[in-house]
Amino acid sequence: MFQLIPVAEENIFAIKAIGKLTDEDYRQLLPQLTTLIHEHGPISLLVELEDFHGWEAKAAWDDFAFGKEHEKDFIRIAIVGKKSWYKWMAMIGNAFSETKIRFFYTEDLQDAWNWLREGSMKDESSIGGLAESAASSPKPYKNILIAVDFTPHSNLALQRAAGIARCNDAKIMLLHAVESIFYPNLDFDPVVANPADFIEMDQVLYDRAVTQIKELANGLEYPYIQTEVLWGSPKSTVLSYAAAQNVDLIVTGSHGKHGLARLLGSTATGIAHGAGCDVMVVKLSEQAHE
Repeated sequence: MFQLIPVAEENIFAIKAIGKLTDEDYRQLLPQLTTLIHEHGPISLLVELEDFHGWEAKAAWDDFAFGKEHEKDFIRIAIVGKKSWYKWMAMIGNAFSETKIRFFYTEDLQDAWNWLREGSMKDESSIGGLAESAASSPKPYKNILIAVDFTPHSNLALQRAAGIARCNDAKIMLLHAVESIFYPNLDFDPVVANPADFIEMDQVLYDRAVTQIKELANGLEYPYIQTEVLWGSPKSTVLSYAAAQNVDLIVTGSHGKHGLARLLGSTATGIAHGAGCDVMVVKLSEQAHE
């Protein structure tokens, strides 16, 4: 399946590809891309591959045919993933297209975004302006991302981030990642008796997360809140969303004894090492989980 990743820029867009892509997946995605091209002119695109298992035959043709028809409508395309054969995909794309296509490993996600944004700049002076701005004194935080998992343990991190946002009059972005049951992070395709049951379970998890994150946002009673529920592993989803939204601070929680490994433990370390912005890791006290 495909999922659109919200992006701050007007002419850069991002999609996440999960599992094995089907003709139906492309029937839903391609009209959206066509609309974006008509509304914005040539665009740049980031394609993030997570738990990607390739294409069905008809889907592969859909991809190729659309690419050939609209090759002049794309400025740059960045393909991001973990496996070396994804790089081969980018090389093949460059051979058959006028569009600049580059592959980036997942740990180089920020480089992929920098490359896309560089291609969308009107002139080289903009790049120099960015470098000059980066060398100046730090500016107040304006976009603060909070990774949430809906447990009582993450409330401390949430409240800490909300306090920083209020002091800086910043936007709060609440993000939760839903890991698919139907597309587990495995190196093989599992055999399941009824795939529809797993797809239905995935949708239940997603819908529940949407309700919970809205309740969290309402509880903060803060005027500048944006909520997102995205498919994917917590670390990669947080890093991808932060880069796409030009986030300047990520806040997450961590403690060393009581698990929450999906979001709080080793994931917090991965976010801190992989982010292209400041990261605050809030140490959760023992009282927080008693």
